[in-house]
Amino acid sequence: MEVTDAHAEHIGPTTIRVTLLVDLTGQSQRGHSDIGEGPTGRAVPDKIVKYLIERDPEPATLRDIQHAIGGNAGTASRQAWTLATNAPDLQLRLRGWVRRVDRGLYQLTPAARARLKE
Repeated sequence: MEVTDAHAEHIGPTTIRVTLLVDLTGQSQRGHSDIGEGPTGRAVPDKIVKYLIERDPEPATLRDIQHAIGGNAGTASRQAWTLATNAPDLQLRLRGWVRRVDRGLYQLTPAARARLKE
């Protein structure tokens, strides 16, 4: 069994709804070290990856990322961390695209650069 996607939403002051998509076969479509297909949408994680693609090969500070994508700075910070750590709730298509170079400093992974050259 493998969690393939997760989404959390606030539905009340003390209540959060968590939705999980679970693959019951336990057979991943690819290994954990593989990279996802990349950004396709307009969600915050996609915007972060697209911004890092524009800046490549230069890393971006968290402040740069927050300024570039707009919206809530806390959301940008959490999503950058989620991308860099390949957290369980990260969309599969974005796995392996971002790495943390230093505290608050992010850039594309070598695998992401290779994928862009394909």
